[in-house]
Amino acid sequence: MMRSILLLIALSGSAASAQNWALLNPAYKYNYSNDGTDTISNQIFVTHIDTLGVDSFRYELNPGGVICPACSQGRTAACWSGLETDLVRITAPQALGQELILDGTAWYFVGESDTLLVETMAASGSSWVGPGNISAVIYAETETELFGSADSLKWAAFSNGDTLVLSRDHGIVHANRASAGHFELIGRDGPLVEGNHFPRVIDLFNYQVGDVLQYHDESTFQSSFCVHFVDGRTKYEVLTRTDGEGTTTYTLERTFTAHEESYYPQMWTPCGTYNYEGQEQISFVVEHDSFTEVNFFGSGLRGPLFPGAMDSVFLEPVSNGSPTMLASRLDSLGRYVVEPNIIYTSGWEASLLCRSNEDSLLFFPSDDHYRFTMVEGVGLTYLDWFRFESGATRTLEGYLLNGQQWGSIWSNSVILGDNENSVEATALFPNPASDLVRIGNTRPGAWCTITDMRGRAVLRHTATDMNELLDVRILPPSVYVLTTDGSTPQRLIIQR
Repeated sequence: MMRSILLLIALSGSAASAQNWALLNPAYKYNYSNDGTDTISNQIFVTHIDTLGVDSFRYELNPGGVICPACSQGRTAACWSGLETDLVRITAPQALGQELILDGTAWYFVGESDTLLVETMAASGSSWVGPGNISAVIYAETETELFGSADSLKWAAFSNGDTLVLSRDHGIVHANRASAGHFELIGRDGPLVEGNHFPRVIDLFNYQVGDVLQYHDESTFQSSFCVHFVDGRTKYEVLTRTDGEGTTTYTLERTFTAHEESYYPQMWTPCGTYNYEGQEQISFVVEHDSFTEVNFFGSGLRGPLFPGAMDSVFLEPVSNGSPTMLASRLDSLGRYVVEPNIIYTSGWEASLLCRSNEDSLLFFPSDDHYRFTMVEGVGLTYLDWFRFESGATRTLEGYLLNGQQWGSIWSNSVILGDNENSVEATALFPNPASDLVRIGNTRPGAWCTITDMRGRAVLRHTATDMNELLDVRILPPSVYVLTTDGSTPQRLIIQR
């Protein structure tokens, strides 16, 4: 959209408005695209303001995580995994730099390696020299319309190779910087939403009274002698909604059931079998612009939401948070999807990150697994995590949102009685298996999960037939546990 505007504007040299130009408005978040599409790749906003004088201010800008192939040093023993993969910088400046300083009508864009001085009141043809002897010139200006309102634009070129297109009312609408790449402004979020909008946290979890979410839950953990497998369902119905200043509080009715079986792994003899079910009212609180502890649909995240945000993740039984980098994309319906940024995608897809010897670097721990998917207007649709000897998976099975239903939603009576049908044995043949194993008594749509003896999910598959054929050739020879939705876990031996 912005690219079309820039191409169609005639560089007429007409005089721009004489009023002061605001290249940054702290009340707004600026949404940029780096690929010429309507997908927001970067969101830039002010995190802190210092008053330097009567007409002088320092605006600190939000940094983001950046994949850093050149960062090859800094591994610690705690982070060692033997994987040759890129590292991630946690405080990298975005397209506009680390901070902006306003001094009268002059703006300083402060980056890591240079600082650009922009004289907003300079007319076309005017030039100046800034810090580091970087010279600049205004080589064109024009009047135009941007996001439905009249605006003025100026084109500035710098001797270090950078170019900026300045807007009187909308800041930097185009940037081509050697240190950051090519960016175009495609929207702003603030008192007014202009152009393309990036979701706030509340946009992910924006429910109304009567909305329903239903999840299938699986978990594994080890006690002192036994390995435990839990399979269940949880349904949430919104009973009340109260909107406050920056927060929304829901009262939810939680209806749940779970079937737990535990075994001595050496002999595969039972430790115990347990059933849980119940119904209760709980409070669910959403802070509009940040993931917090009380937002239990937030996948354990703590921190802000924007593309490339570095947040902390808190997973049981972890007591300290681990950092992870957020990624976002548009789905086929035009909704934003928020996920962790996965770099190493072969084998164990770890996405949690831990600090290295350099504060600006992160590296993957070898034994952590963390995946989630949150969809704008729906919320959490998938969560899968493992750490040491514990892990869990939560999958959205169905919802009723604003009167629109998707997937399967069970009645409360069926959920509360589900444990009566959750002990049917799964038939496996052959067992031991080498390449293929047939799973009997399956239900189309049911999850089939193979875990190792530490409880880590190593293979997942959705059944399409009542006698499902599963390819296990990617698994090394060992002893595993296979569970299917609503059935007793079975020991599976891979032998070649």
